[in-house]
Amino acid sequence: MSQPASYKLSICITTYNRGAFIGATLESIIVQLTNECEIVVLDGGSTDDTKHVVAEYVRRCDRLRYVRQDTNNGIDQDYDRAVELAFGEYCWFMTDDDLLKPGAVGAVLKALSRDLSLVLVNLEFMDINMTTTMLPSYLAFVSDRVYGPGEMDRLFEETRNLLIYIGCVVIKRTIWLRRNRQQFYGSLYIHVGVVFRERLPGETLVMAEPIIRYRTGNTHTFAPKEFEVMLVDWPAMVWSLPISKSAKRKVCRAEPWKSLQQLLLYRAIGLYSPAVYRSCVRPRLRSLSETLIPAVAAMLPCVLANLLSVTYYSITGRDRRMWLQALRQSRFHIRNWTGFPSR
Repeated sequence: MSQPASYKLSICITTYNRGAFIGATLESIIVQLTNECEIVVLDGGSTDDTKHVVAEYVRRCDRLRYVRQDTNNGIDQDYDRAVELAFGEYCWFMTDDDLLKPGAVGAVLKALSRDLSLVLVNLEFMDINMTTTMLPSYLAFVSDRVYGPGEMDRLFEETRNLLIYIGCVVIKRTIWLRRNRQQFYGSLYIHVGVVFRERLPGETLVMAEPIIRYRTGNTHTFAPKEFEVMLVDWPAMVWSLPISKSAKRKVCRAEPWKSLQQLLLYRAIGLYSPAVYRSCVRPRLRSLSETLIPAVAAMLPCVLANLLSVTYYSITGRDRRMWLQALRQSRFHIRNWTGFPSR
């Protein structure tokens, strides 16, 4: 039996019930493929027409492999399995509903001509229909940056927003496979845990030019518990990492679900409610006095929370462009409001 082909780059996609979107994703990738690339699609047991959609592209592209599982093992375990199945020197953790911009694959392959441990790629935020740019870049800088093995704190601080998105990661496959991945199953952030659990052996390149078009508002992986994912799971991952406390503080609070600013923000976009307070926040509070702010924020009308948050982020605040976009597009923004929600 002949040995499988080896590639410079494996584009690893995990999917579940994205038949309506994955075709466009694959189309944006296949037109850019070279002989140095392959695509691995791991299906976590989709019950829609994902299998049939991908089959059409398998017939068109001999460097696309489709592997279907009987069950969905979760985003962390499925991406880990996709890397195990890959034949590339590097693996790109691409998502199943976003699009590559023209020239994206070529830009990554050019970057990989150097012996790098990790590449992080930038993205632009689009609306769910991919017709309107909500945020042209997710990075605060406009030129590529290189980080040495001893600069893990700086790397984490300067790419903290980008790292929430798994599709930004292009990692040397041998580095990934050498590290303990199972401990991060169920975290939703396996890529962050594996990369930052210990120092990388070589350099990291962060590509500042956005090469992915991210489809906002389609994260069924997180829904309906996005509040818990972003304000509990993400901080837990950050504060478990062996990076400095000063770097962690710049990324997020250890307990952001106690912060009035954070609670108002999530109330303003409809992701925090009395029900979420009771199920997610209240059990984590250690005294009666700590319940006041979270309880009041949960009961505040969403429209009022939106107005307060827009005012705050218009004046100051971290990452204000992104949050202002989200607040203004929320159904609770004063221009979009049709009545108080029945929550």
